[in-house]
Amino acid sequence: MLKSSDAAKKTSGILGKIFAWVPLHPTAITILSVILALLGYVIFNPLDNIAKYYALSLFLLAFLFDAIDGAVAREKNLVSKKGAFLDGISDRLVEFFLILALFKFTTDSTTQLLLLAILFFGTVMTAFVKAYAEHSQIIKHNEALCMPGILERTERSILLLLALMFFVFGYSNLFLTDLFLTAVLSIITFVHRVHYAYQKAEA
Repeated sequence: MLKSSDAAKKTSGILGKIFAWVPLHPTAITILSVILALLGYVIFNPLDNIAKYYALSLFLLAFLFDAIDGAVAREKNLVSKKGAFLDGISDRLVEFFLILALFKFTTDSTTQLLLLAILFFGTVMTAFVKAYAEHSQIIKHNEALCMPGILERTERSILLLLALMFFVFGYSNLFLTDLFLTAVLSIITFVHRVHYAYQKAEA
């Protein structure tokens, strides 16, 4: 929803101009976002306040880099199919490492484990439904890019980062509420996309 809006496109253009000076190829920025997320996961320690702050900073940087790689590619006229493919893979990996980090402090809570499992399901399956609907030629590429969903990757990333921030700063109730909301919206998005693709297949 946010990613396909006019405001998001304008913001992406602005980010491209701001970060065009970075002496890195967009693909290198993409790979760096994954490395930062991996480091965030490794460093994250729910019992160490300093480690939590460092990990949060690394995840924020990972998502920032993940947001600007495509913008920089467009600004420098370096858009390619290979870059788009790597960007999509990195999206899932960055989210995976963040969700994996959240698992580190859920050993005593079946509810939190269930919520995080649903979140991972949402991360994988909402993207899979779109990709498989296009692969099965139910929808065309342009339709896949505009496939509906209340909780797309941008919105889900924002909510996951907020969840991590709530935990790091000690707002446990907001943290759980955020996880529950994100899990529910992920399931709704999955069902909505399956229904949309099924209707297209019947048409």
